[in-house]
Amino acid sequence: MNKNKILEAAQQANDDEGKRYTILASQNIIFGFYSLGLLFILTIRLLRHESLNDVLFLFLLGGLGIEISQAINKRSVVSILMSLLLIVAVVYTAWLIALGK
Repeated sequence: MNKNKILEAAQQANDDEGKRYTILASQNIIFGFYSLGLLFILTIRLLRHESLNDVLFLFLLGGLGIEISQAINKRSVVSILMSLLLIVAVVYTAWLIALGK
């Protein structure tokens, strides 16, 4: 093999890993701030004795996204069953919010 081609492939792989790390780091920061926002809303709603259905819906939706990604990557029965359970919970909570309860 040509040494230049090997060097180019290694540099390209290194660049891809750098881009991947940057994307993952920014996603972690965004997720952290969303979590802080949800905790703030949850605290305010608890102090005011208001309904928590919409906050619960957002938590369930986040968990559903994580579980679906796990089901796609692992393809395990447990992940698929948890995804189905979370889909039911998200739909039910959305229905409660739509009814205004």
